[in-house]
Amino acid sequence: MERITVPEPSDAARSTDAASGGALDLVGPVTLPLELAGDEHVARWFVGRIVRPERDDSSVEEVSVLQFGEASRDGARPLVRVHSACLTGDTLGSLRCDCGPQLRGALAQIADASSGSLLIYMTSHEGRGIGLWSKAAAYLLQEEGMDTYEANRALAFEDDQRDFRLAAAIVRHFFGEGAFDLLTNNPLKMKSLERFAVKGFRRRGLVEGTSTHNRCYLKAKRVPQPLQDKIHEYYDFLGGVRGKVEELMPMLPRQLGFELEVYTK
Repeated sequence: MERITVPEPSDAARSTDAASGGALDLVGPVTLPLELAGDEHVARWFVGRIVRPERDDSSVEEVSVLQFGEASRDGARPLVRVHSACLTGDTLGSLRCDCGPQLRGALAQIADASSGSLLIYMTSHEGRGIGLWSKAAAYLLQEEGMDTYEANRALAFEDDQRDFRLAAAIVRHFFGEGAFDLLTNNPLKMKSLERFAVKGFRRRGLVEGTSTHNRCYLKAKRVPQPLQDKIHEYYDFLGGVRGKVEELMPMLPRQLGFELEVYTK
């Protein structure tokens, strides 16, 4: 078992959840044969755990890690997916979100890339950090017409309750200051990792599982409220033509460019 230091946020204004760093106990590797998209792969499985004494219930938080292959000597950049747990999407196959297809798509890419690539599965991130029970309550509010963020606020939660300190600790443990590609459509996730001093990565998009069942969810998730009006204006102007999006992308603010890329696919 190894003990990993969990980083403090780099900014001076720290949330209550990020009040202290602490240490993550990492056990592994366990050899784990997997079947992915009909092909067999062998991964190394690690599990990390940390006790949160700053929380009222002194809860234990865990993270699961799959690593494929060894670091490449030819300089190939490993892939990393930081995936938030979603019982309904990942396990039950729910179409209300894109979580299951994103998990399977990321695993397939990571296994093919090898080179020490990682899937970091955040078991405490259910419902963007509000837990399974509250997620079910939020779903009921969504069925009454609220979007995913409005439902969170109605339940007295923030839009996103997730804490990426453990993911940052895992990345720094396996890669140090080495470069990697992060599979995500979420610029806020990138900023969260940067906040915990994770650098040297670049974004690679991951668009999977869009359907009529989750269209409203994806619009709310991909397009933060302050950008919604601008997105609709751009989308109407472009008429849904992807080529125009590509022409405009270099001229747009980074976050708006990310959102347009996903919105039009």
